Amino acid sequence: MNYQELNFMLKELSRIPYPKVENISPDYHFGRMLYDAYSGSKSELTTILSYVFEYLTNKDYEEVVSFLKMISKQEMKHLELLGEILVCLGLEPYYMSTYGNKWCSDNVKSTFHSLEEMLNFNIEMEKGAIEGYQHLIEICQNSTIKSVLARIIMDEESHVQIFKMLKEKYASCGCEN
Repeated sequence: MNYQELNFMLKELSRIPYPKVENISPDYHFGRMLYDAYSGSKSELTTILSYVFEYLTNKDYEEVVSFLKMISKQEMKHLELLGEILVCLGLEPYYMSTYGNKWCSDNVKSTFHSLEEMLNFNIEMEKGAIEGYQHLIEICQNSTIKSVLARIIMDEESHVQIFKMLKEKYASCGCEN
């Protein structure tokens, strides 16, 4: 997929609205499981801060920076949606994992030897998020939450495609961070 096709796909995806967060009853057990996606070590919060760090430290790669900024904004929307769901489930939107571990800046990987290594890491983070959301959909009893998570998965899948395209384009350049 080339840059123009990817931009078209992203524009089309942005036209698909996120489901409204409504008709959700308190569910402490499921809410606790949602914390890992919200603000665990491999969460939306960690991803946002990772991508902001990456675009601030890779200014030489304009196209990469552009996509990192766009993706981090989508991840912020995911964080907001998950926070709204947590509140509806009867929990506070704390920055912690399922096990109560507080979010820590150590969660952000800040050392990469090359742009390719960073993009590979991002691809794996996005794939991990997709797997996590698929698991949550399997165990969730609420159709609204399932719809929101399925819509988030669509974004995460597009992020994988973006990072793969960037990797393909820049891997051969031997770009170092």
